[in-house]
Amino acid sequence: MACPTARPITPGAQLRAMPATRILAFSALSWGTRERDAPGDGRVDKTSFLRLVEETDPGIVVFAGDAANDRCSRSGLDETDLFLGLLGELAAAGRHCVVVEGNNDDTFGTYLRIREAAEANPYIHEITGEARVVCGIRFLGVPTGKERRMAKSAREEVDIVVAHAPLANRVWLFDLPAACILTGHYGMMAGVVAGKAYLSLDCSPASWAVIDWDEGWRRIEYAAGTCRIEMRPEEGIAATGCDAAELRDLTEGRGEIPYREEVEALRGAKSEVAAVGREEVFKRLLGMGIKMTHIERYLGSRGLTDRRAR
Repeated sequence: MACPTARPITPGAQLRAMPATRILAFSALSWGTRERDAPGDGRVDKTSFLRLVEETDPGIVVFAGDAANDRCSRSGLDETDLFLGLLGELAAAGRHCVVVEGNNDDTFGTYLRIREAAEANPYIHEITGEARVVCGIRFLGVPTGKERRMAKSAREEVDIVVAHAPLANRVWLFDLPAACILTGHYGMMAGVVAGKAYLSLDCSPASWAVIDWDEGWRRIEYAAGTCRIEMRPEEGIAATGCDAAELRDLTEGRGEIPYREEVEALRGAKSEVAAVGREEVFKRLLGMGIKMTHIERYLGSRGLTDRRAR
């Protein structure tokens, strides 16, 4: 379980080969809500997450936003204090914790306590807006709303992007030089998109993912309620406990077209704008079933005729 102390990525630095590591990921911790088939009073608390940690035995636990305060609970509890308690137990057991701030985390102005805990403990890594090596794995933390800016400025390759991105902003994450995209916020999904492993988590502990990493992802287990999805490079997807509609939503997305096709169409459209014009490109993308907000976020709306005025 033990691994080297984390360090920031220095541009051009030579990194040693990465050790085999297991990563367990959560997002949007559902503090105080009812947990299905849970012992005790059935409420999500620290033991709900520690139980999964014990079962999966990770070296790194990732929190992809909204762990200190989140929309999934609205519990009235001191969720920041609960999260600090969870981080403390994981760190005391020698497990590294990677944390990215979500859009709800500082609702009550308490997120500074998470940053202070990270500064004081070498096993807790708050990486919002920065790249850091943890256990030989290069993580990049992408702040909510900064996806485009980071995609345009990123130069160094990383292994895993950790974000808390709205769906309309996620296409920018695929422009980042990384092997794996892990995001919280909403919209559960697991698959390979634009050549990258793509994992989108919703309210945890009902939703979680395990990544077995050895110089790249070797196996991913993704959980959404009772549904389990397993991914391996070049082997496709296997699933248990999912009905056909649920499996389609979790592996293809809920849009009119598979999410993979949407991302590929948007990224490919960049080069088409200069050749055929923005109006024609937008018309084609809308005809495919891609939402206008997703198109405008990625390609921009400047110079477009206002379609709402028609």
